[in-house]
This record gives sequence, structure tokens and C-alpha cells, in this order.
Amino acid sequence: MIFRRFAQHLRQQNWAEVTVEFALLVLGVFLGLQAQDWADERAERSEERMLLSSLRTEFVEVQGELQRQLDKHRQIDGDVAYVLTALGDAEQRGQSQAAVINSRMAWTLVGTTTQLSQGELNSLLSTGRLGLLQNTELRSALADWGGVLEDATEDEVRSRVMISEQLEPMLWRLMDVRAIRDYQAMFGRPDGTDTSSTSEVPVNRELMGALSTRRFWAQHILREFQGPIDESKRIIELIDTSLGD
Repeated sequence: MIFRRFAQHLRQQNWAEVTVEFALLVLGVFLGLQAQDWADERAERSEERMLLSSLRTEFVEVQGELQRQLDKHRQIDGDVAYVLTALGDAEQRGQSQAAVINSRMAWTLVGTTTQLSQGELNSLLSTGRLGLLQNTELRSALADWGGVLEDATEDEVRSRVMISEQLEPMLWRLMDVRAIRDYQAMFGRPDGTDTSSTSEVPVNRELMGALSTRRFWAQHILREFQGPIDESKRIIELIDTSLGD
């Protein structure tokens, strides 16, 4: 309708009406664009809230898994320290062997692997939708999360290599390891380990050195794991702040 009137006034050279109709035409286009921008903005904010909710659920699960892994590393550190103390005490008494609880010895051979399911974050990063999040601090934290996690998991790899290439082959040379392979421990379940069965572990300086290296990595991993745990808490707080805005 406006276009027809505008064309008619233009043919009639009715410049006053042309001016009015042109102004109305421009205003209509402007309001239409504004309405579309508003609708797009609402759609983006709705999508952002859905993403934030999914990310929060994911990071709560990640935080729980990291804490479980940290508990395993504490178990390992404590049991390696226990074995080292038992061997050291036996050496001071002039004994050639030390009675060591099998399940605790088994934990010295546990090589942990931290694998986190983060499909929502991976999708967000791979599709370039990270820009939908308005909180710049949160965007930066999510972009850097992989590097934070890698610092801890790289040490797990080094620890597993040390176990498979140094500690376990050495134990097989010195004793029958089958008795200490507590499979409940080997699969990383701290609860319910049997404390009644023991094995005589040779008092051997090379073995004690390997166990000391094992503990070094266990303690290093404990320190490194605190970083991802603290960062996951911070990310959840940033998500909560964004959801509250």
C-alpha cells in the first residue's frame, strides 16, 4: 500500500506527499529491521542459556570425576609410602624381606588414566559457537580448559610408562608378582581391598629407588590435579554468574 501511494505521488510530482510517504517507508523498514534484530537477540540469548545449562551439568560431572581421580592418586601415594616404610624398616632391622599387604602393594602398580566426557564443550569449540557466550572471562576459561587438563594428564602418562617399563618388570625379576595383583585395586577401586593377605617383598635398594620415583610422580600428579579441580570450580561459578544475569 505504501509503495503504491509513494509511486502515485511521485508520478503526480506531489512532493509534500512524496516526502511523507518516503519518511513512512524508511521508518517502516527501520522498525522491521529493529524487530528482526530483537528477535535474533532473543533467540541467541535463549540458545546461550541452554548452552550454559548444559555446560554446567557437564562441568559438575567433570568436577566429580576429577575428585574421584584425585582420591585414587592419594590412595596410590599413601600405599607407595607404606611400602617404602615397610622396606626401610626391614632394612634397618637387617632383614632381607618385608611383609607387605598385597592390596597396598598392588596400588603401587596402578596406572591411572583420566578420561572425561565433555561432548558439549567439544561441540561448542569445534562449531565456533563459543562467541554466543557473553561472559568474556568464561569464554577464555573454556578455551583454555584443554591445556589446564593436559598439564595433569601428561604426568599420568609418564607415571604409567614408569610403571610398565621400570617398576613392574623389576618386581617380576625379584619375586612372584601374581600374589599382589589385587584386581580390585588394579581397576582403580579404592574400597574393599583385602588387608589380610601379605607377600614377602625383597629388601632391594634398586626396588626402593624405583618406588621412590613412583612416589615422586604420585605426589607431582596430586599437585597438578588440584589445578583442574580448582579451575572447574571457577568455571561453574562463572556459568552461575552468567545464568543469573
